[in-house]
Amino acid sequence: MLPLFVIPFFLTSAQADPSWVSLPVNVPVNMSDTVFNSPLVPTLYGTPPQLINTTLDLNTAKMAVYSSSCVLCSGNTSFDPTLSTTFQALNYPWPYNTAAYFGNMSSDTMSFGGIISLPQTEFGLIETGGDSSLGYLLYNGRLGIFPDPVNATAASEHFLSQLYASNQLLNPVIGMRLDPLNPKITIGALDENDYQGNLNWVPIFTPNDSWSIRNIFTVDGLKGYNGSFLPNSTATYGTMDSVFVSVTMPELTTYLAETGYAGPINHTTQPDSGVLAYVCNSSEYTYVALTATINGVDYPMDSTGNLLRSTSPLTEWGTCSVGLEEWNASAPVINLGLPFLRSVYLAYRFPTDSCPGFYGFAFPSGNINRTSSQIAQTPSSTPTQSSQCLVFASPTATPTPSFETVQEMRMSTQKYHVWGEQMMVSLFGESGLGSSWEWNLTSSWV
Repeated sequence: MLPLFVIPFFLTSAQADPSWVSLPVNVPVNMSDTVFNSPLVPTLYGTPPQLINTTLDLNTAKMAVYSSSCVLCSGNTSFDPTLSTTFQALNYPWPYNTAAYFGNMSSDTMSFGGIISLPQTEFGLIETGGDSSLGYLLYNGRLGIFPDPVNATAASEHFLSQLYASNQLLNPVIGMRLDPLNPKITIGALDENDYQGNLNWVPIFTPNDSWSIRNIFTVDGLKGYNGSFLPNSTATYGTMDSVFVSVTMPELTTYLAETGYAGPINHTTQPDSGVLAYVCNSSEYTYVALTATINGVDYPMDSTGNLLRSTSPLTEWGTCSVGLEEWNASAPVINLGLPFLRSVYLAYRFPTDSCPGFYGFAFPSGNINRTSSQIAQTPSSTPTQSSQCLVFASPTATPTPSFETVQEMRMSTQKYHVWGEQMMVSLFGESGLGSSWEWNLTSSWV
């Protein structure tokens, strides 16, 4: 089970001036095939607030939390509407319901760190989470940070747009480190301590309204072991998906067959699962060689624990599963999923009235597996609206997350003995037990 976030709990008043927040993100140290891999962002819902570690969703605007009464919902935090004084049931279905994954629309106060908040933010309150295809992809809920670019009304109602319109954000930007070294998210500013190298900005676009994938940008191409571009990967479309555990590419078979692309590897496809695997033992070269080139800058993707997964129930002994898949030829887009996102620093300048959306790429700060020449690379071009849209105010200080959750508020200050154990615990909701429990609560055992 993933650990809960531990943040100081103090209640503060709302900030009058534009601000920003820096929050820890929970990611696994190593990726695996059959466990949850996506980033979790600590999000507050309700009054008093309840801490929900929502799954970060980069390429949609879907907002949801799992009800405390949800059947088969996966995760370790959930929302109890009966504990919130500001909860409102909106009495219509969540638009993204499926037969085995559904709930109803609701609204309540939403906050990040007790620093920035919105009243009556709408979200789906999920009551049934029995869709097995989503069970290991979405934990606790969904935090969709991508306003729909083809629906102006929906985009204006998105929580990021509302936070900026209400003058709560210092800048219309988010910064993300999703690597296991120091994972975090900043909302309203970019922290220069989180990345190194040049921020490489590229515009986001949607080719037309019929596209289901709408966070599109141009990719120069994918490079393999010898540094040359893979066939049919150049000057094409790319996207990013924080709940997708692989990277898609054109002509995967060609990549695997040629040493110049994949390197001197020995690969196999598992007969039962169909999963791609490399032979990985002490006598075999085992490394997944893949680099995404964006606007003239090479971004190598980490292999160990990322593209290459050493422990997998889907592969035979002596092999390691590999997070590479053939792209969908009917929608030829390179999907740079979690293996890429865990290898870079990502900034997202969300759209406002006068500016479109942009992605900015850099390298995570710290002791990462990158050379000084890689970090020093410069982009091939600068967006034409840079001076208007990509100049941000620098924060002068980092606000401290400050809130008290309803669970903390209702936890007893007195501790009680546990029958048959040499330990004492606090009780949640002690006041609701009634006077008839007085003897049991106050007695101790030896």
